[in-house]
Amino acid sequence: MKKILYIAVIALAGLCSCSKEVLNPIPSNAVSDEQIFSTIESAQTALNGGIKWIGYYLTNTLQVVMSEVMGEDALMTNGNYGIDTYNWNLYSYTYSQVPEDEPWWFGYSNYIWEYDYKGVDAANNIIAYVTDMPEATGKENLLGQAYALRGFMFLRLCRLFAPTYTINPEGPGIILRTQPADAASEDIGRSSLKDCYDRIIKDLDYGRQHCSDANAAYFTPRSCALFMARAYLDMADYANAKKYAEEAASNTFDGSNLMSQDEYQAGFMDPNVEWLMYYNFNQTTSNYYCSIPSFYYLAKTAVSADATGKANPADIEYLDGPEEAKYFEEPLYGYSSVRWTKRFRESFEESDCRKLFPFYFYAEDGWFTSKFSHRDLYIGDADFPLARIAEAYLIKAECEAHGGDGKAVLNALQIARGATPTDGSLENIYYERRKELYGEGFRLYDIKRLHQPLERKDPEHWASVKNLPADSPRFMLPIPQNEMLYNKALKPSDQNEYWRK
Repeated sequence: MKKILYIAVIALAGLCSCSKEVLNPIPSNAVSDEQIFSTIESAQTALNGGIKWIGYYLTNTLQVVMSEVMGEDALMTNGNYGIDTYNWNLYSYTYSQVPEDEPWWFGYSNYIWEYDYKGVDAANNIIAYVTDMPEATGKENLLGQAYALRGFMFLRLCRLFAPTYTINPEGPGIILRTQPADAASEDIGRSSLKDCYDRIIKDLDYGRQHCSDANAAYFTPRSCALFMARAYLDMADYANAKKYAEEAASNTFDGSNLMSQDEYQAGFMDPNVEWLMYYNFNQTTSNYYCSIPSFYYLAKTAVSADATGKANPADIEYLDGPEEAKYFEEPLYGYSSVRWTKRFRESFEESDCRKLFPFYFYAEDGWFTSKFSHRDLYIGDADFPLARIAEAYLIKAECEAHGGDGKAVLNALQIARGATPTDGSLENIYYERRKELYGEGFRLYDIKRLHQPLERKDPEHWASVKNLPADSPRFMLPIPQNEMLYNKALKPSDQNEYWRK
């Protein structure tokens, strides 16, 4: 079968080009609140709009890729090896983030902050208007979805813009906006981390008790339970983290509720029994070149790779040639700018289905991963998991290790993935998280909550920031400059430590 190389020339690529203008689209929705919230059915459109911000490329893609490249297993190509960086996430990798929004590629915090709070505001509007609507079928679920959305967004914001909870629960968290925003809204300062996590837990628990949607593209009781377990783990509340991880996994930890090895190796693009919640991308809603697989994936196989996995990038020119010139299997150019270190790749056994690092071009530039693929070779046409049962296994194992031994649960996951079981030490559980969840946006948050230092010992790392101490203030993003300027409830001392002037 003739393989086709897709080149980045489609018109929609302009949505993701590196120009400032496209980052602030003018909204086309001029429907009034009275129209939107006149019926449960019309209010559902507001929920769909709020859910949209979960997967928007200036929130989800930036946060997921950022969390990986700010760690030690992933890195960015430096542009010297045939594939440009396009500036995307380059300054996250080098820890060069700034509060300003000019130039835009230095100031990702501005977009993440703005659009995550758009999701919060959508939830606040639903809660404010739907609560007073007459009882009707779907009302309870709609409110559950709104509370869950708000809790989910607050948790994302806390993990990026606030210090680790266990350092000081009374320390500065985020801004808890719980009312619809308008021109007359009062300025609000930062709440304590304790208040923030209390709100997060209450919102997610409301969703857990009231969401009835069976569609995993929305919040469900089990996905809310997993998000609660995630929040409790941040708080080092191991009893509750374990409790809700067990609920998320239906208290089944024998491997039967995990995806198969074939499903794992196919490349994350279609939901399966393990995905408790996912963002539904398709050819219409796709983020195209700004999708997550665009940054990770080039091809599943380089047929011409040598015994070390080295492939010749020049071979890619011949993919439109005859059948015998099939040097790569199913290639697709997105940005393809994120790599993984040799050491991380070699930490996986050959039998481990998660060892999805098919080839490299230059040893200095790291390995590609095929963990995240695209349907039908259409850029960005791939659903993205927001909650997987495997995370529940890892949370339960970690919680049990704090009070005894997490070996049984850890081993069930390892065996399901084709890996050799290990003992249930915390060290092994922490590393299993890296192997199971890589590329999904967990690494930075784990470094923070576990009070670990950043140690980039691999020779592939070219960034000048190779080491940071545990609890470094640089593990947070800056509060955006515009928030600091126009929110009169904030003082200069409210800026995160590294960026204070």
